[in-house]
Amino acid sequence: MAAAAIVLLLEVFVFNLPHWISLTKPAPSAASQDMSAGLQRLDDGTARIEDTSQAYFDADADDHSVEYIRLEPSSSTRYAYTVSNDTATRIDVLPTGSDEWVTGTVDSFCYRVDSSTYLKNRTGYSGPVSKVRVWFQEAKGSRIPVTSVTVNARVPFRISIQRVMFMLAVMFLLIALRPRSRLHRVSLNTHDTKQRVGFWAIIGVPCAAAFTWALVGNGLVQTPAFFHYSNSYAYDFNQFQQTANAILNGHAYLDLYVSPQLLQADNPYDAGTRETLLSRGAYPIFWDHVLYNGHYYSYFGVVPVILLFLPFQALTSLWTDGGLMLSTITAGAFMLCLAVLFGALATVRFVERHFPDASIATAMLCFVLLFSGSTIMAPICRVDFYTIPFCAGLCTAAIGLYLWQSALRVTDPALGLTRRGHTRTRVWTVADRDCDATAIKVSLLRLFFGSFFMIATLGCRPPLAALCILLVPMIIQIATQLNRRAVAVKSSATQSTTRRHLPAGTKDVIIAALVCAIPVCLVLAGLGYWNAIRFGSPLDFGNDYQLTVVDLKNYHEPLNVLVEIVFYYLFLPLSFTKEFPFLTSPQTALSSWQCYEPIIGGMFFMTPLLVLGFAFPFLRKKLREHNGWLTCWLCAVTGVLMLLFISYKGGLLWRYKIDFAIYMCIIAMFVLALVLQWARSREYRGWAKAVLVIVLVATVASGILCLQSVFVRNVSYPLVTDQPGIFHTVRSWFQLLI
Repeated sequence: MAAAAIVLLLEVFVFNLPHWISLTKPAPSAASQDMSAGLQRLDDGTARIEDTSQAYFDADADDHSVEYIRLEPSSSTRYAYTVSNDTATRIDVLPTGSDEWVTGTVDSFCYRVDSSTYLKNRTGYSGPVSKVRVWFQEAKGSRIPVTSVTVNARVPFRISIQRVMFMLAVMFLLIALRPRSRLHRVSLNTHDTKQRVGFWAIIGVPCAAAFTWALVGNGLVQTPAFFHYSNSYAYDFNQFQQTANAILNGHAYLDLYVSPQLLQADNPYDAGTRETLLSRGAYPIFWDHVLYNGHYYSYFGVVPVILLFLPFQALTSLWTDGGLMLSTITAGAFMLCLAVLFGALATVRFVERHFPDASIATAMLCFVLLFSGSTIMAPICRVDFYTIPFCAGLCTAAIGLYLWQSALRVTDPALGLTRRGHTRTRVWTVADRDCDATAIKVSLLRLFFGSFFMIATLGCRPPLAALCILLVPMIIQIATQLNRRAVAVKSSATQSTTRRHLPAGTKDVIIAALVCAIPVCLVLAGLGYWNAIRFGSPLDFGNDYQLTVVDLKNYHEPLNVLVEIVFYYLFLPLSFTKEFPFLTSPQTALSSWQCYEPIIGGMFFMTPLLVLGFAFPFLRKKLREHNGWLTCWLCAVTGVLMLLFISYKGGLLWRYKIDFAIYMCIIAMFVLALVLQWARSREYRGWAKAVLVIVLVATVASGILCLQSVFVRNVSYPLVTDQPGIFHTVRSWFQLLI
């Protein structure tokens, strides 16, 4: 009730503060207005920019102070594509009795979001004003959907359901995770019905809703995404669909026309050579495709094609000639939702196996750490064909890790019997080290499909295949437990004195290893065959044949920027601003050229709890007790190697953090669970309570930074470009307050 009251007060008096302030200002009147010569009024009510140096509206202010203005949108409901959904504006004021304008800061609005059309006077001048000038800072030819300007407009009183629900959700989490709350006192129990329902309500329902929203907004069918301008590259963003179509047509190359001039060039991979050909009218030259032996190919992994795009096109070909193309955004959203869902399931399994007495709050905090630290927000912010490999890799890795962790099991009579009369099993935990060894079971089906999905990451995003290293401690644990079971069975048998030539349990271990190896061999053989029919070698993924910014066949990555990129990935400080989303991408200059995109911040600044990972070398005894010592060292070594590899070969890109971040997250999750276990043993009193508060503050900070990162403008794929309505709706919550 207290939280609901706080939310109500915030909504009525804080977020609606502009409304109460606007009531204290003079009532808006029908002031005279002038449209500059740089704007031309069109029949649909919009104004087209003819001269960017004179694109403004002038309105009288009647010598009153000005707080807010309103840009009245055009009454026309349909605009051409040239109408900007994110129109940059600037408000200047002319003080009474002065002939010098006071310049404001740049603002923006979206004509589709009514609340964003109310702008604040950001000149810093609060005295009487004779005129207000509203500049439109867009390119020549842009259409401005504004008919008039209202000075000192009355900001309407609004109750935003989305804002209220968001604040209530934040309040709920703060209350639920506060020290000594029920979530910290109740142990995790995956067989408890209430906990299962809670999991699906918190994770499953939002994932289903997100996918439904993506499906409704984008549909199942992909419209052709092909762009070309005169004397420029051809951009085809349907590479996964084109690959599926090629397979259905019985070959591996894409059915795209190759320019004869490009084939005759001495070195078509040289960017300068291609620019010369384009200037001479060579057409088409496809950007970021692989050119090999006279054909175009896609260098992206084929697994997403086989799992989604190919079946969809083959199925729809039953009633449509050639089949339909699956929507890239819908497919990516589907895989991302599965990645989040199975990532949460894998986190629950992780906590259950290694910390069987842990609380529900421990599982929740570990999931937030994994979610924020793994940089999954990068593909969530923009799902396109460039992020499909990451969506698919995260999806298959999450499924594989969940199945692997569920493979070693223990029969538990307390769970009752199956329909066939067998005793039900549960996941093996570290508390079962000394249990009745004859109760140990291994789910070969989970081992098989877990290995299949893990190695499938090689055909999605190859660097993620390094996660297969996590199979080593799991196989060791399975072998240890199978040996215990074999010894126990042998000692209880009547012929226990029979001489054996193999150690106990060797047969079972070999069977388990073969079950893991079979899908690995099958997937490797399939991917090797796919590479061989395209590029003549099972190990050639075609990366060096890309038509991109440099000739990758002859390009050598500069070593002098390696340290800089590693530093930026890990320790780039955050850069805050006074404007929504109050976070921006800082400048990250490199001493030599390397592939680069703006990133928002280093991993340890975006997810502060990752610093816990540095403590693992000093927790050997505790980690051994929880079967985490070997896993942590494997993650540390593999994570560092992947960080160096990505920094050297890939450069500096926000989404590339995914390739190495998960290893740091796993280490930090072990330490976090140990910290929470220690705090729980002391009933969250004294220092234990202080430590828990620090953990909660760091978790909340990570969550806020994740949400802020979605709205950052100066990144390569900002949300405001694809979803300006969402951006300006959320921005309007704050734009008049600051």
